[in-house]
Amino acid sequence: MVSDSPKLAPEWLDSATFLPSAINDIGTRECYFYRNKIFKRHPYLANALANQYIKIYHDQNLREANLFIGRIDKVLIIHDLNLSDSVSDIKAFCEKTARQCHIIILKLGNNQKAYDKCKLIAKRYQIHIDDFDGNSPFIPTLNKLSCKKWWYRQVNKLRLQITEQVLRKLNLVNKQRSCYASEFALQNRITQLQNSFDYLSSNSLVNDDGQELSLLDIYNKSVSNPRIRKAELMTRIRGFEEVATEMGHAGEFYTLTAPSRMHAVLSSGKQNPKFDGSTPNDVNAYFNDNWKLIRSALSKRNIQPYGFRVVEPHHDGTPHWHLLLFMHPSDVKKTRFTIEKYALKVDGNEKGAKQHRFKAISIDPNKGSASGYIAKYISKSIDGSDIDQDLYGNQAKVAATKIDAWSSTWNIRQFQQIGGPSVTVWRELRRLKNSDNPDIVPAFTAADAGDWAAYVMAMGGAMLPRRNRPIHPFYETKTNDVIDTETGEVTQSNLTIYGDQKAPSIIGLICNNIIDKTHTRIWKKLMKPMTTCGTKHESSNKELAKILWRDPRKREAPEYFLGLV
Repeated sequence: MVSDSPKLAPEWLDSATFLPSAINDIGTRECYFYRNKIFKRHPYLANALANQYIKIYHDQNLREANLFIGRIDKVLIIHDLNLSDSVSDIKAFCEKTARQCHIIILKLGNNQKAYDKCKLIAKRYQIHIDDFDGNSPFIPTLNKLSCKKWWYRQVNKLRLQITEQVLRKLNLVNKQRSCYASEFALQNRITQLQNSFDYLSSNSLVNDDGQELSLLDIYNKSVSNPRIRKAELMTRIRGFEEVATEMGHAGEFYTLTAPSRMHAVLSSGKQNPKFDGSTPNDVNAYFNDNWKLIRSALSKRNIQPYGFRVVEPHHDGTPHWHLLLFMHPSDVKKTRFTIEKYALKVDGNEKGAKQHRFKAISIDPNKGSASGYIAKYISKSIDGSDIDQDLYGNQAKVAATKIDAWSSTWNIRQFQQIGGPSVTVWRELRRLKNSDNPDIVPAFTAADAGDWAAYVMAMGGAMLPRRNRPIHPFYETKTNDVIDTETGEVTQSNLTIYGDQKAPSIIGLICNNIIDKTHTRIWKKLMKPMTTCGTKHESSNKELAKILWRDPRKREAPEYFLGLV
């Protein structure tokens, strides 16, 4: 089995030992030293690189094989940063670079000269920093550039996404090897979830009345919990369907697929010779740009559909969109025409485009509910419950863990409401105990009963623009206590640890200039000593990795790492 996990492999795999022997007979002495130099720089990818090298050599020629591994090496090495290094080496690099920026700031001061020098360092490692603007606060950016934790967050995001894209190019993400996401992405996600579980288990919040709540208990009762998130999504979808039935609206289910050149792997599992190198983020950005054009075109024709969008990956990690939309029956034909027009705007004449790039199904209530059309996609993307297998024959829960890893790696928002009233207002209404504002009562009663359809109607119907809704979230910038280390004076600050202005936090709802507060308590974090379970989990993850590489079917869903089972 090919190792593609920079974090876990060094403990148990000597990659050089497992290089295919056939590679030794390829090329000249210079070729031998050239490729071995690259293999040593990326020992945890060496076997995969070697296999691909042999394949390209046989399918094309020696020159193309050498060029391919050279390109991969160039992608993974950014100046003196090797993205396939271990996590500890990456952290050491971030500490060194943050210290370098800190020294520059100490020498030059908090000014444009220091800003520009540090900005060049960030640019060297493909980290974007805005140009200096004397009219905007720039000291927070200097504080970030001299912080090793900030550097690690930026570099780790690069590491995860670039490594995952390399594994896609090495044909390690497909239905025959690892569906949706690589084992590398899955293991990183499991580790991330375990770290989150440890943090939530070790910390609590205490309010001004002395009430203490575990962060894990709060998590389990919030929409961050996959089961609650799924239940809320289905409530909203069914509610929209009830509204559509009541209003006589038609239901449509659409699927949008990207142009063939954006797919890394063919449906057969073979590499796509036309692949243009698009990442899942690139493909999702393509869909988002298209959707903006579609919404604008529909709006000009006074068509305001409402419903939900679900983003899920093909077996090679390339996103596609599912849309469940409700609209006036007279708008169906124009909506289909508009969406198909933009769906085929790029490479619309390629073979199979009209059959695969845009698919439309009219929902017949006599054959099945609208929520039933989309429920399986939501289940597959959240927890795999209520279905046995995915499209490729994988166990549904295993597929859900991979889809979660895919979404986390590429920061892709899987579910989004289209049209209708705000879900933030809905959630805040459900927090509200009571209200003296008679205008808020109908929506409050509906939300409290979990009736999304009644809530939609109380908020003005499904098609009313959000700015015209009767109830809106009310935000306020929160402050925190800051102690002057020299004088001991306690002051209030609305700044982050880097000096940025804090984003406003929701504190309640506003309706007809009357504010109903839903956040009335002052909560503070209560730190507790961390246990030593982190080391144990790291060890268990390594043992799990060994099992995964021997037999991927023995993998368990990472619900354990979330503390849900």
